[in-house]
Amino acid sequence: MTVEALVESMMGKKPETVDADMTVKDAAAALAQRSERCLVVEKDGFVLGIVTSSDILEKVTATGADPSEVYVKDIMSTPVITVPAGEPIGTAAKIMSDYDVDKLPVVDDSGTLVGIVTSTELARWLAMMSDYKDPALNALAKLKDGSPAGPYQ
Repeated sequence: MTVEALVESMMGKKPETVDADMTVKDAAAALAQRSERCLVVEKDGFVLGIVTSSDILEKVTATGADPSEVYVKDIMSTPVITVPAGEPIGTAAKIMSDYDVDKLPVVDDSGTLVGIVTSTELARWLAMMSDYKDPALNALAKLKDGSPAGPYQ
């Protein structure tokens, strides 16, 4: 793999999608089962928004709102910044940096959601590219010492 590798070579699987009319309570239950800590809001194959665990914490829990009375459409981030699967990984990293996001939905040529790139996955890829010799990258990638590729082989 080279630095010019494509997003599709390192993206995570297609994330679970939810409907904008789902309650935050139900979304939180779905989110608890996801390693990406985000849910993509989708309708008819089109990405409408994204909800993260931080959105729920900051926009619902911290304000004292009842999560069974708040809907995903009320707290989702929109418009969603995406990256095409065929773009170089460096492009995804630049988009994440430029827009200060750590979860980036990946779309195919028709705009359909096909995967997701997270800052942790990006750090794992960079750690692998440096043969896991950079302790700072390994820490960002959540890799454990003593295991060349950590638990994410």
